[in-house]
Amino acid sequence: MAPISNPSVSRFERGVWWAAALFVSLFCTAIQLSITAPYHLTSFARMAHFTAVEPFQHRVLIPALAAAIEHLAPLGHHIVFGLLEVVTWLILIALAYRAVERFGIAENEALKRLLALTLVLPLAIVVLLPDLRVWPLLSPEAGTLDFGHWSARTLFYYPYDLPAAAFTLALLLAVADWGDRPEPRRLIGLALLFAIGTVNRETTLFVIPMAALMLAGRLPVARLALLLGLMGALYVAVQWPLHWIFADQPNPHAALGDTDYELHVTENLKLLSHPVYLLTEPVRFVGGCWLVVALWWRYIERRLQAAVLGLVVPLVLVGLVIGRIAEHRIFIEAVPILWLTGLQAIRGRLEVDAASTS
Repeated sequence: MAPISNPSVSRFERGVWWAAALFVSLFCTAIQLSITAPYHLTSFARMAHFTAVEPFQHRVLIPALAAAIEHLAPLGHHIVFGLLEVVTWLILIALAYRAVERFGIAENEALKRLLALTLVLPLAIVVLLPDLRVWPLLSPEAGTLDFGHWSARTLFYYPYDLPAAAFTLALLLAVADWGDRPEPRRLIGLALLFAIGTVNRETTLFVIPMAALMLAGRLPVARLALLLGLMGALYVAVQWPLHWIFADQPNPHAALGDTDYELHVTENLKLLSHPVYLLTEPVRFVGGCWLVVALWWRYIERRLQAAVLGLVVPLVLVGLVIGRIAEHRIFIEAVPILWLTGLQAIRGRLEVDAASTS
């Protein structure tokens, strides 16, 4: 006889899961606010008053929300940005559940919810762990050889980083859904999500090649061209005015042509040549998710492979040039994609093992 489901138990379990998600979100936010701080030229007060340097200030979605909340309620900068961070963690966990379900990672409801919570770990490794500073690696003292000067340096905190990961995961789901059912309402929802995500951070540019690779061969060329053209137009329509509005707030450390972006490729190559970074980076880089993806690439479905090739690879290459790789937050958009892809690779590998033993 089939077991009789108990709706009250199901509701109770969902309630416990949401409570767990809330406590995890509060905990991560508390750590974030206690061990990190914004760069002094992009402080909470500067961002909420729209006076931070470029290109940080035109990532204006979260600062604008914070300014609106502060206008409506007598709350300080830290609590407002903290509340927005808690909400973002909750949204990410909910999106993770949807992604696990959407890409067939698990069928059991309890397992889907448990796996959704695992997204927190690689994200926390990227945005919360301090940077490891070691120089020199080994040092002779009193006739013995010992470790050199090891220290942990806290990283900068920017409030648009975690939302960028949420928008990336949401857009991955939206692109997959529109590819399966290219209805006008889905296209409108995808376009709105892309536009709002672009207000948050300009790295939504990498979603365009991701969408192109994910949908190539699944949609008529004309329909795919419509989507890519729409996304390109929306990107320019959002980013150009933001650059113009904050043109009087340049980045004093900019070094890449006439832009407000910095150039760190030499610094990054020097860092990667250090033996300690060569030992620790495989785990630290995007939470180590890439290790599973590289090992079991053949078990990943084509759409998620396309997401990795279309977004993760170019994002990392650009980050090596204009970002400081010691600040792993610059790769945060890659984390949810590699996390999801890694879960699917594990699922595929287990299915192969099960088939071989049956």
